[in-house]
Amino acid sequence: MKPRESFLARDPDERVVRWGWVLWCSWLAVGGALLLGDYRGGVLGIGAILAAPFWALWLLWAIYRVARFALRTLRNAGLKQWSGRYYEFDGRQVRVLFEGDAIWFAAADVFESLGTARYARDVERVRQVVGRDGLRSAPDSDLLCFSEKGLTAWLDRRTERPAAQFARWVETQVVGPHRKRRALEAVQSDGADP
Repeated sequence: MKPRESFLARDPDERVVRWGWVLWCSWLAVGGALLLGDYRGGVLGIGAILAAPFWALWLLWAIYRVARFALRTLRNAGLKQWSGRYYEFDGRQVRVLFEGDAIWFAAADVFESLGTARYARDVERVRQVVGRDGLRSAPDSDLLCFSEKGLTAWLDRRTERPAAQFARWVETQVVGPHRKRRALEAVQSDGADP
């Protein structure tokens, strides 16, 4: 049985973020007014000390949201070539890169889709099954990917039911349509050339 994930461990949904910014702006107005009143009254030191934890939280919220946005942007910047090349298996996205006749599947997405244990994700362990060319960085990318043959070899060694479903999904939803599309393109290009 999996332990329940706490609310704070997950990314807050839109309502929490929205209310966080509302409270942030409210404290800016109210806290700023109180601090200004203390400054005018000559008791700035006591008011500033009492309000310091609230000002720290106010500042941390903005730093956290900006840092989170920057990290997400930087993390996704390396995946621009994958933009629009996602397929869905069992509610999870799997990145697929087509380069000519070669098809590359993002290894992290495959492992995640099948719920593969951490020890089974070890690169050297997987390469013993699929070979050196079966699991390597995709062309022009640092992302570790399965080749079509490598993925087939790895899935053939898996005994779980989801692995068989994934193998069937790869053949019917990704590889099969890609081959048909390539054949159609070849026929059209042959028909266009006199």
